[in-house]
Amino acid sequence: MSYTYDPATDRGKIRLLIHDTTDGTYGTDYDFTDADIDALLEQNSDSVWLGAADACRVLAAKAASSSFIIKLPGALELDRKQIAQVYLSLAERYESRASTGPDAIVEHIDSFAIGWDIIGADISEYVGD
Repeated sequence: MSYTYDPATDRGKIRLLIHDTTDGTYGTDYDFTDADIDALLEQNSDSVWLGAADACRVLAAKAASSSFIIKLPGALELDRKQIAQVYLSLAERYESRASTGPDAIVEHIDSFAIGWDIIGADISEYVGD
């Protein structure tokens, strides 16, 4: 199980977006191996934003499986159920970024020929990129 972190690579960019970075203090304190990140990239057509969104969903599932609430009235309240919700919210934002960011696929019409036939049906021709 290998781990590399280079923010100049797509794998490193996903690690940065989901904060799956390690400083080596605890050894293997990361959530995804290089093969895991590569699989996320492959499943999402090499889109860093969509790969990061899927990684957040995996982290949400992991957090949900170990969630709990501890309440000591007047002293302490610890709600670990919110962690999964934070990851899901982050996944939505990354997915939105993928569909509206500079890497998004946008269709443009670069030329058109407007025309109607004798009964008024549109016979225009539209040519896009």
